Amino acid sequence: MNEFMKVLLSLSVSGTLLLLLILGLKPLYKTKFSKRWQYYIWIIVALRFLLPFTPHTTIVGSLFEKSDTTVITSEIPTNPNISVLANTNNNETEPIPTSRDITAVAMREPFNIYVCLFFIWSTLALVLFVRKITIYQSFIQYIKTGNAEISDIKLLNLLSDCEEKLSIKTRVELSYNPLISSPMMIGFFRPRIVLPVGNMEDKELSYIFVHELIHYKQRDMFYKWLIQIVVCAHWFNPFVYLLEKEVNKSCELSCDEKIISVLDDKTKREYGDTLISFMRSNNLYKSSLASVTLVEEEPAFM
Repeated sequence: MNEFMKVLLSLSVSGTLLLLLILGLKPLYKTKFSKRWQYYIWIIVALRFLLPFTPHTTIVGSLFEKSDTTVITSEIPTNPNISVLANTNNNETEPIPTSRDITAVAMREPFNIYVCLFFIWSTLALVLFVRKITIYQSFIQYIKTGNAEISDIKLLNLLSDCEEKLSIKTRVELSYNPLISSPMMIGFFRPRIVLPVGNMEDKELSYIFVHELIHYKQRDMFYKWLIQIVVCAHWFNPFVYLLEKEVNKSCELSCDEKIISVLDDKTKREYGDTLISFMRSNNLYKSSLASVTLVEEEPAFM
């Protein structure tokens, strides 16, 4: 367990350093690289937080190694070759611990600390992960209770056209829901676009469909859950919440960039107006982890 905690802390430190490095370079690459590139660069940081290396080659591992060596050295007597000591009172000799015994005792001490740290870390990580799963399931149930299947052939054909343009073979379901005020997509393997109740023009709906289908095509839901695993594993590190925020922001910007790249000036303005109209609305229930929405919103699982 002591080695595990060393690796965990080492990954947390090295992941934070990589995160700060990329954030520090952001002013240099912000206008030179695509939003899509800026979105997926955070996967490297997420993997750095999760993929272990041996603690001897990592920062925290080296620090722990030096710390353990110091503890052991300080416990070793000045003359380790002496194994007995004369008792001047009764002329008897008493064995004293040798350097090997002291080393073993010194190495047991940090092990107890690591066991305690492992118990605290694993308990809170498990509680946080279960909480996220529970909120996800309650959100899905909340949405399902208000869903009404759309059978309008015109809308279904419009959605089918958008799927064809993006080369999406999976059938995406469509429904209305009076409990939301902004379009969203839910579902990992059975995607569903959920629309708020209201009158929307065909062009506005086509923008909505393309936006949500791009989220599905980019597998943004899986990406967001990867970040949530990082948050659960490194709950003690405040920088993982900064990573979560950057990924959510880059997710929407990447999606918008892909849409805008194929639009002319007039349709770009129309698409922008569509985004603004939904940004002004407030959902009754928000969950960026359980869904991917038309507009960026603050994570509900902080």
